[in-house]
Amino acid sequence: MNVIDRVIDRIEFRRKENKVPCKNYKNKASAERATKNMAEIAGQHFFCDEPARYIVVYNEAWGRWIGAIDLTELLQREERKGGYLGICSSNNFYSY
Repeated sequence: MNVIDRVIDRIEFRRKENKVPCKNYKNKASAERATKNMAEIAGQHFFCDEPARYIVVYNEAWGRWIGAIDLTELLQREERKGGYLGICSSNNFYSY
């Protein structure tokens, strides 16, 4: 499974219902900075020592950069404790 293609497909599907379904950025550096910050917030939210894994992808349909947080890996960590699964989406970031 290609995670990047899957995330972009999900974003494009949501765009049919919502004009701006997630945060997006003009350049990669801005997307990287914002997504890294959200990954740190997600890691702390679940009481993990490290930030969540994430990806930053270019969506050609928009001509914009988008970040997505890997909640699957984060929730598999042994040190993880409970938390709100919608932490990323409530901040307008995609998760996978």
